[in-house]
Amino acid sequence: MKLKKWGATLGAIASISLLIVGCGKEEAQPVEIAEGVDKCDVCHMHVPNDHNATEIILKNGKALKFDDIGCLHEWTEQHGTDEVAMQYVRDYYTAEWTKAEQATFAYDKEFKTPMSYGIYSFKDKAEAEKFVAEQKKGVIMDAEGLKNHTWERSMSEPMKKDGNSSEGHSSGEQQSGGSENGTQSAPSHGSSTPTKTHH
Repeated sequence: MKLKKWGATLGAIASISLLIVGCGKEEAQPVEIAEGVDKCDVCHMHVPNDHNATEIILKNGKALKFDDIGCLHEWTEQHGTDEVAMQYVRDYYTAEWTKAEQATFAYDKEFKTPMSYGIYSFKDKAEAEKFVAEQKKGVIMDAEGLKNHTWERSMSEPMKKDGNSSEGHSSGEQQSGGSENGTQSAPSHGSSTPTKTHH
């Protein structure tokens, strides 16, 4: 009888331990961008360590890095999300990582992004709304609304054949001043004017 009771006790302890481990499992965290080294898992351009960078963390722990949220979208369209543990985007103003499902997005075909998808991410909805109001253009979407986005790309900028940006595909080579049509450009910390390429 004592052995049976001891066995039952051990079984109960094991079950509780498994529950604790399961509940205490850490969320998949974003991985730092190694600028000049990391390349987009879709378009193979270098990923700038700026607000445009996005990541998918797979359930096996592997981090997939993208230079534009449009590339992240393309990957999920091709591979699905069954093996995805978490998707991360970066705040336009601070470049802080935030879960894609909790972010707010601003889109306009004239917003400059590495692959010309024209979508910026914001941690706070109010900041996204403020940005659109200041730019006098753009539409606001949440993660659910982004699912219905058309994912059109602006085709107005040239591409260098070496696969690098023709206008500074890094956060350290930001452009300043207005855009070609005279409208106000984004702040210096979010105004890289990269080129696009064909996937």
